[in-house]
Order: sequence, then C-alpha cells, then structure tokens
Amino acid sequence: MKLTLLGTGCPSVDYKRCGASNLVLTKKTKILIDCGSGVTQRLNQSKNSSADIDALLLTHLHSDHVIDLYQLIISSWHSDRDSVWKIYGPKGTKKFVDKIFSAWKIERELRISYEKRKSINALKYKVYELKKNGSIKINDIKIKYFEVDHKPVPYAYGFSFYNNNKKLTISGDTRPCESLMQNAQNSDVLLHEVFIEYEMNKTSKLRTKKTLHHVKEYHTPSNLVGKIAKLSNCKELVLTHFVPTRFNVSRLKKIVKKDFGKDPIIGEDLLTINI
Repeated sequence: MKLTLLGTGCPSVDYKRCGASNLVLTKKTKILIDCGSGVTQRLNQSKNSSADIDALLLTHLHSDHVIDLYQLIISSWHSDRDSVWKIYGPKGTKKFVDKIFSAWKIERELRISYEKRKSINALKYKVYELKKNGSIKINDIKIKYFEVDHKPVPYAYGFSFYNNNKKLTISGDTRPCESLMQNAQNSDVLLHEVFIEYEMNKTSKLRTKKTLHHVKEYHTPSNLVGKIAKLSNCKELVLTHFVPTRFNVSRLKKIVKKDFGKDPIIGEDLLTINI
C-alpha cells in the first residue's frame, strides 16, 4: 500500500501546496481522499489519472477539500474513463454533488451532444453517505471511517486503511479528539493535519484576533499533534494541511519531536510513502 500526498495546503493559495487531497493505492486499487484545488494536475504529475480512481472519499464538505470535484469528474471523461464514480462522504454529499451537476448541466449536455464520445459513464455517480462510523471494502483495501471533531462543521470524518497487515490513518480536519486517537491506534502511518500556532499570530485588515482563535479552535495545533501521535502509538507521523503553508520547518520538527519522540515527516505535494 502506498500513500501519495497530492495537496498539503489550506484555503490560502500557495503554488507549492495545492488543496487537500491524498491518494491511497495498491497494485489493484486507487482511492482518492478529498479533491481540493489542483487535484487533477497533481494526479497527472504523479503519473496517475482520474480515469482510474476506484472511489472518492470526502472527509467533509469544506471548500478546500472539495472545490475541484467537478473538474475531477469532467477530466476523467476526457481521459477515457468508462465507469461510474463512487463517492463516499458525509450527510449532505448527495445534495452537494447534485447541485454542482445542476449548475453545469447546460454546458455538459452541449459537450455530450456535440463531442459524440462512446460513453458518458464517467459523468454518472453514485453517492454513499456515511453513518457515524462503519467500514467499506474496495477491492483489496478495507476502510474504517469514523467521526472527528471539526465543529462547527456538523459532519467530518477520518479514515483508516488496511492492506496486507498494514494500517494507514488519515485524520481529516479535526481538533484533538478521542475518536481519532482510538482509531489511529498502532497505525504504521498517521497522516495528520496541523495548525502552526506560532506562525499564525499576525492580524490583518480582515483577520482579527477572534479569527485566529476560531481557526485554531477547530484544527490541531503543532504543540499537541506530537502528543496525539504518541498516544496513538503510530510508527510514523506525517504532517499535512499546513496552516499557514510557509513556516520554519526545523522549528516545527523540534516542537513535534519533543512530544512524539522522533522526527515527524513534513509532507510535501507529491511525496509518496510506502506502507
């Protein structure tokens, strides 16, 4: 099983860090987790194609995790995908996807009518809305999903992936919570978001002290993420979804290592990790 980080950024634009997205793959299976800004370009750079994705999993419906959903689907059609999309996400996902497709209906129907492609299966989808927790089997990968705490977002999920006695856990967006630590126990790799609080201390015209406080409150700060990894007893900690996207790498490593006991891996777009 491999993990490729396609986008390690946040809502702030940074050409070095695209929007949140990850790819979990084996020789038989490709599962995409989230589809933030730039996901199709990163898939292309990683020598993967949207035509070959077996399933799309959405951690939650924040824009930086789903903004390129339609681009992902339409590009798969242009890349000769001939299978219906399987989309797993929180309550509200079906309505969300339906509305996106409704917005593009006229343009899509014109393309279908004029371009005369042999199949439109790639433009069809089946949405499966997740319960509080449960499991999914996609080919040779077993997935356990569980709710995490990203309030006020009402439904947010983390995922654990199992293949050949290996375990990968992806936190999604979350503040420190019991559910994540329980489900991440003994993971070979824990991919976890991080809010770098010492880098986020400046207000601006639109960003007030209250803004900074509220953003921090529903993410996991760098002075706690190492503790979470330690309590989870994971073998490797990989950091992603950096807020902000530019920071002192050495300082972040030092802070997290103090609690985790070893260096975390600082995620970069297109980094691939063998699990």
